[in-house]
Amino acid sequence: MPFAPFTGVNHHYGSIQYGCAFLQDETELTFVWLFKAWLEAMGGRHPVSIITDQDAAIGLADRKVFPNTRHRLCLRHIKKKFGEKLSHIYFSKSKFKRELKICIHWTYEVHEFDEKWKTLIKDYNLHNNEWLTDLYDIREKWVPIYHRNTFYAGMNTTGRNEGANSFFQDFVSPTTNLTEFVVRYDHAITKIVQKEMKEDYVSEHKDRVIFGKNLLLKHAATIYTRNIFDKFQEQLVDSIRFKSEEIYCDEVSKTYLVKDKEGPAKFTVKLKPNTYEASCTCQYFEFMGLP
Repeated sequence: MPFAPFTGVNHHYGSIQYGCAFLQDETELTFVWLFKAWLEAMGGRHPVSIITDQDAAIGLADRKVFPNTRHRLCLRHIKKKFGEKLSHIYFSKSKFKRELKICIHWTYEVHEFDEKWKTLIKDYNLHNNEWLTDLYDIREKWVPIYHRNTFYAGMNTTGRNEGANSFFQDFVSPTTNLTEFVVRYDHAITKIVQKEMKEDYVSEHKDRVIFGKNLLLKHAATIYTRNIFDKFQEQLVDSIRFKSEEIYCDEVSKTYLVKDKEGPAKFTVKLKPNTYEASCTCQYFEFMGLP
């Protein structure tokens, strides 16, 4: 029977289980039942975002049960197909593969992605490739730029779910019956909870390693768990690579052009000093949850 775990991210940036189900089949009707049952178990609270495989039945069920939830397709599963569909140009160290990676991962404006995609299609004479045409038609479902304004805890793939499948394989096998599964699943969940409790203890009782005497880091150390603090510190240290230039200012806001000193990356940052609001075209805060 298909095993369907619901996997998320906790406050230590570790994987957490919200529940699971066994399915009789993988039709739209079954997925509608699955999502409704899970929604009931979650007290009626809809998820902000969800990542799934490219399955038509899942997509139809998702729109019916979670109409306000942002649904995206697993990027890794789509990228795996490039090697199958475009093997003559998509291979290790190929120029096309490098340019496609830049197009998908390193574009921060919709028009920028569109321009690079169309250039690739033209340069490599791929106008008649139906698979690429169909993929472009559903670009809002899988290209990162269309989802960076929504909280996904930094995820682009269903990798954590696949990790959950691997994790449960240590506790169950194809010969495990349902009664045994319930007991073993409980043991597996207990192990996950114990790991989280251990991280809670470490975060509460161990001091953070802070580089220098930075006041932002000192404050962050008091509000973030250990793992999240490490990610915040990486961002702060990495910000040294950038330089900013004020390009607009009025009574309400200021706008800066922020450039990478070592590369072509550039972003627009808007600040409202009176309300302490800020936004950046990289949308890292919206997507990841960290400034």
